[in-house]
Amino acid sequence: MDLTMHSMAQAHPSVSQTIGVILHLEGTTPTLGELRSHVASHLKQEPRLTHYLHGPGLKARWHHDPSPDLTSRVREQHLPSGDEHLSTALTGLVAHPLPDAGPLWDLCLVSGYAPDRYALCLRAHHSTQDGMGLIGTLTALFGTAPTPPTTQPSPRVGAGAYLDTVRGMLAASGTNNVWNDTALPLTGDRDISWAHVPTQRLRQAATARGGDTNDGFLASLSGVLRTWTSQFWPRGTDRPLPAVTMVNLRRAEEHDRPGNYCTFASMPLPCHEPTAENRLDHVIAATRTTKDPTRHQAMRSVMDIVPARAFQALATRLTTPDRATITTSYLAIHRPLRYKQDPVTRIQPFNWLPRNQPASIVACSYNGTTSICFVTDAALPGLNRLPGLFRDAVDELPHSHDDLRLPDQRPHGTGTIPAPALDCDTTAVIDLALIKDILVQQGSLPTAPITAGATQAQAGIDSLAIALLSMTLEDRMGVVITEDELAKAPTVADLVNLVAQRAAPPSDHESLGEQDPHSQADRLHAVPEA
Repeated sequence: MDLTMHSMAQAHPSVSQTIGVILHLEGTTPTLGELRSHVASHLKQEPRLTHYLHGPGLKARWHHDPSPDLTSRVREQHLPSGDEHLSTALTGLVAHPLPDAGPLWDLCLVSGYAPDRYALCLRAHHSTQDGMGLIGTLTALFGTAPTPPTTQPSPRVGAGAYLDTVRGMLAASGTNNVWNDTALPLTGDRDISWAHVPTQRLRQAATARGGDTNDGFLASLSGVLRTWTSQFWPRGTDRPLPAVTMVNLRRAEEHDRPGNYCTFASMPLPCHEPTAENRLDHVIAATRTTKDPTRHQAMRSVMDIVPARAFQALATRLTTPDRATITTSYLAIHRPLRYKQDPVTRIQPFNWLPRNQPASIVACSYNGTTSICFVTDAALPGLNRLPGLFRDAVDELPHSHDDLRLPDQRPHGTGTIPAPALDCDTTAVIDLALIKDILVQQGSLPTAPITAGATQAQAGIDSLAIALLSMTLEDRMGVVITEDELAKAPTVADLVNLVAQRAAPPSDHESLGEQDPHSQADRLHAVPEA
């Protein structure tokens, strides 16, 4: 996919392919020299900062620059006091051109807008970093270096999975005639805005019905677009809106490689469903396919086998006005990030908008908050309302008994970051039935052997099932347990007890400072991604 993105960038240079994240930190603003030294010390360990594609179109090849110029790539912007100046600056940073030679990334230090607060804006070209690659760079620069993911055996893929994958990609690029209104054509001018909501609100609503945080995000987005189309875009009213979701296909051994290892899957948004419950159920059923490891393997095989020229033709077809779709992505970061001793308290993602597309929406969950970025075509009316409509749509999701405040109603605090497990869905009952359901539904294991007294081997729980269990616990409940920890449980009952203990809320006297900083898994996970 990286050659396809590179070729498209050369064919349409006016369409920016810049993706990135804005890190909000609390502490004393570092000097520019300190920040450059910090980045320089990580260049050897982070290939994504030293490699770039060079050459014409699909003939481009990877080049290595071991010492990129940090004078132009690591810079500073000092602002007047006031958060309104930060908002304006961030919008401008997103649109600023990337370096035009060498590795395509930069890092901007933004300061001055508030005492003891500053921001870091990391940007990269989508041909050299996908969403998981960008988060890997973040982790290398601002987190404890994670243990490389364990390589898992590939599931056996039948012909039907390959056929369904190809059909799905072709269906995503089919004619839909939703966004090609000749009276109001898309102009290609971009607007950008953000919403911030509690992750636990999305997670609890979805997990109660068998889904995860990404499902809560997509269901809320469907509610937003249902309201917006009814008021501003009659062509999309009371119908499923065509959309694609980006799926991470990066293998364990590729965790630190530059390049783009994601593809798209068709994910029509159920905007025709009148209730939030129906929309959520519809999304949960639809996303099961994108989470199926067999389908993932089929997608990756198709990506490896199909020539880059064919992918470019498909991407070109997808970006014609009569086939335009909404692009969605979701990322989750479960481990705390910091610059030296200064904690990252919030992360805002941003994405690019392909040509002739109405909107690209990416969500990122971190530290109890999910930030959603809306990149939209400026020709479409009323899109400045999307952040407010998203908050309303989250309120419409099925409620639990918890009374959660929205993130921007919270004080900035002292910079403490709750451990990832504190953000779990404590309303879920951790018992044999839950663990069995995950193993059967996600790991495709037979039900009968999974009994409390069975060993993992007797229950058929292999390394792939353990990996899927670990990922599902993260996605559904924010409970972070490594594969190694899960694999050490002798019996299924011990496995259930381990998960229940880790999901239990900490005692009131336990502060963050008293928790073992190594007790959480040093890894990230994303299902669909930018």
